[in-house]
Amino acid sequence: MNRFISLCIVSLLAVFALGACTSKPTASPSTPVLETASSGDSSPAAASGQVIPLDLSFEDPQLGDQITIAGFVPVFDISAALKEKFSAGLNGGTVALVEVRGTTGGEYYSAIQDGRFRLICDEKILTPQTSPFADDMTAAGFAPFPDAGIAAGESGDYWIAFLAGGNPDPTGCSLTYTRNAAKELGSDNEIPVYTTTVQLN
Repeated sequence: MNRFISLCIVSLLAVFALGACTSKPTASPSTPVLETASSGDSSPAAASGQVIPLDLSFEDPQLGDQITIAGFVPVFDISAALKEKFSAGLNGGTVALVEVRGTTGGEYYSAIQDGRFRLICDEKILTPQTSPFADDMTAAGFAPFPDAGIAAGESGDYWIAFLAGGNPDPTGCSLTYTRNAAKELGSDNEIPVYTTTVQLN
């Protein structure tokens, strides 16, 4: 039987903790694959919608949640209407997408939530902003990460959107996952914070 837990607020500094693992994801959506430069001083700018396939996996040792970061789209071209609506936030930048495949551990009744992810590009910490771009993502074949997350006992393969304001071609990006410290309801069992960081490009 699943045990219910209540999440506790931990220090924002936990976002910056490090760690990384690897595992085996399946293929990303059928969009062009970004080719990185093999020589020269810089890489060419990413074309809109091109996917960088990734193979980055980690597991929460306490909850047993298994997560694979399977793809990264540094530049996702949104509709003209959304560009106008978010012009101030974009500030000449772009929307970036990260593919997350997750399976909850099942021991605790706890969902994998997109709020646990932070995209870090050029030392700027970006929070998920998937909902405003969900329609454009769906139309392009990128399933938006659900607001409710990946529920306990379930698996899912979704994309999270981040608004990279002022950055038209995000490079040197990493993704940090932080699951806050928790405590089982009705017991004194403390579940420590878990955090890890993986490099995207």
